[in-house]
Amino acid sequence: MDVGAPSARALGKEAMDLHGLTPLFTSLTLSVMAGVCARSHHLATDSEDAFAISPVVGYLMLVIGLFMCVAPFLPGAAGDIPVIRFFWMFSPFWGGAFLAAIFFFRYQVKITDTTMTVGAFRRRVIPFSEVIDYDEIRGGRSPELWVYLKSGKKLKFSGLLSDFDELVGMVNSHMEGLPGPQHDSAAKILDRDRRTRGNRDANVIAIVGMVITGIVVFVLWRMRLS
Repeated sequence: MDVGAPSARALGKEAMDLHGLTPLFTSLTLSVMAGVCARSHHLATDSEDAFAISPVVGYLMLVIGLFMCVAPFLPGAAGDIPVIRFFWMFSPFWGGAFLAAIFFFRYQVKITDTTMTVGAFRRRVIPFSEVIDYDEIRGGRSPELWVYLKSGKKLKFSGLLSDFDELVGMVNSHMEGLPGPQHDSAAKILDRDRRTRGNRDANVIAIVGMVITGIVVFVLWRMRLS
């Protein structure tokens, strides 16, 4: 037996430690992405304002896709599975990363005096006369802007868009220029109630989980003492 080689138990422990750090790395990555996007600026001309996601996000997805392409060819990664077969098994991951990169590079929101153009591939032109309400969602890793239409549909804009607060201000200014009441629509109130109930249910589940964990720990402690 090679004394210098790490044991299977040690390798398993290291893998578990890395697995436990995954949420932390994910949160840090998303925070960095949000910070980079917040510092980017939108393109303004005399006729329109164009808001896009920072190219950094697209390049990051390209790097992830390339890593997923190379990963099956790393020594020992495929195990007993043929490398080419393992490569195509990874295709949903690297394919999804490349598609996401293309989406981030192409996605734009264009605002003019009368219309809003939204999309990455098949862009929709929406007159502001079709907009009945909007809501700014805060509290998550990245804010969101929800725009409600007369048809009952709603558009969601990510806080990763450049100059997100400026975009919210422009939508608000167009809403103020429209005739009639434009705020607190029925759909907006319903969505707010759903989010409130969802947050309340999540808090209850978290509290119950903590209580159950505490009971289990207490029982195990008592069993160890007896």
